[in-house]
Amino acid sequence: MEEQKLRYLHAFLNRANLSLEDCITETKKWEIKACNYYAEKIDLSDSKFLKMILIDSCFIIEAMLASLNVGGGRLIPYLPEEIFLFQTDLILLENQIPFFVLDGLFQLAFPSEQEEMIFLKVSIDYFSNFMLIKDDDKLFNKVKVYLKTTGFEVKHFVDLLRICFLPTNLRERPLPDKVKLITIRNSFDLQEAGMNLKGGSSNTLLDIIYTKGVLEIPRLIVEESSEIVLTNIIVLENCLYTHDSYIRDYIFFMHMLMDTPKDAELLIQNEIIENWLGDSKAIVSLFNKVGYEVLIDDSSYYFFDISEKINAYHSVTRHTWKATFKRDYCSTPMRIASTTTAVLLVVLTLMQTVSATSVRLISSPCTITVHTNGNE
Repeated sequence: MEEQKLRYLHAFLNRANLSLEDCITETKKWEIKACNYYAEKIDLSDSKFLKMILIDSCFIIEAMLASLNVGGGRLIPYLPEEIFLFQTDLILLENQIPFFVLDGLFQLAFPSEQEEMIFLKVSIDYFSNFMLIKDDDKLFNKVKVYLKTTGFEVKHFVDLLRICFLPTNLRERPLPDKVKLITIRNSFDLQEAGMNLKGGSSNTLLDIIYTKGVLEIPRLIVEESSEIVLTNIIVLENCLYTHDSYIRDYIFFMHMLMDTPKDAELLIQNEIIENWLGDSKAIVSLFNKVGYEVLIDDSSYYFFDISEKINAYHSVTRHTWKATFKRDYCSTPMRIASTTTAVLLVVLTLMQTVSATSVRLISSPCTITVHTNGNE
């Protein structure tokens, strides 16, 4: 692997038309800032850190360009299975390199401002198969808007994936003293109570909407990479975004909807989950594993309002009765016909009974008894 990294380093230097000394000089400008991205203390007098950052960064950039077949790279691209393994390695939290270092080196090789050769876009395209919602065409612009409006700076690849899953405009959270952690029933129980669960049209995971008994959830794509993506984002939020833990709040919410494979199957049928794992048991197992990492902040739970409304709907007994009636008597045309026939028979029988009773009352003789006083 080290030999291959050196080959990619030389390829990058040729591409950027830089000598190794020039590249080291540029990288050294970022050394102090880069050190601050790591938890462990780094000795700046040790050249190993700078060497590692430079070699690994050039290797990552060249590997990304080769796999995307952009940038005029001459290196042989990886095979699909090798690309997947390399991508998986890049989104492990312990393997992160500061994004600004990668971006800075990329700009040395591609100083133009053409959109297709901006490192942010290259990164999003490279990890497109790891996105839980497919919207590659609009995702780059959405991330650009988010970064511009919030003033945030992408820290590394895991942070970038997290940002890709956030909406451009987040809902306002209630005041901390009015927020608490609220659990909800699983999807099967909610449907039994008459709630309509369906896939939403939004391309953002967090855009879950509840309106008058209808719960809309954007379609989630669950595939081989989903567990590692979600786990690393959740660990990141546990460390850096304890009060803005949108993804772990989402996982907690979805985990409550899926107690059993029956719940997961319902979400698949209702086009809320697109399952690439094979069966519904695998989905439940995934959310159990990922949910184990979730640490919820009671004072900032993002889905507090929606959970309150869902529980309020479920607590109304009338909704359950109505749903039961629809399911048992009106779920198919045949059942509707049978129910209608039965109701008509009951009505006709009642009408016949009332009619017969009325006739008897009219036809019965009226006997009047007159009492007389014998002394008159």
